[in-house]
Amino acid sequence: MHLFSATFLARHQVKLLLVVIWLHVSVLDLFYITYNGPVFLWQDNSQLLTLVVHFSIALATAGLFKMIAKARVNKPKELGQ
Repeated sequence: MHLFSATFLARHQVKLLLVVIWLHVSVLDLFYITYNGPVFLWQDNSQLLTLVVHFSIALATAGLFKMIAKARVNKPKELGQ
């Protein structure tokens, strides 16, 4: 079963990557594990500065992906291959 079509994914891959990376970083920063169990940082994780930092990390990652993908597409093919 395909959730999204290939054309949809191709058209929106950078936006989807941005959302996935932002969620990933936010969930990783949401809690840490101690010997007594997980400690959730709801208040710290919901502050504006924290959300801006998480979004900036996701934006930088998506931008780097876009630059690498563009360089890979524009790379001239080497002779003999």
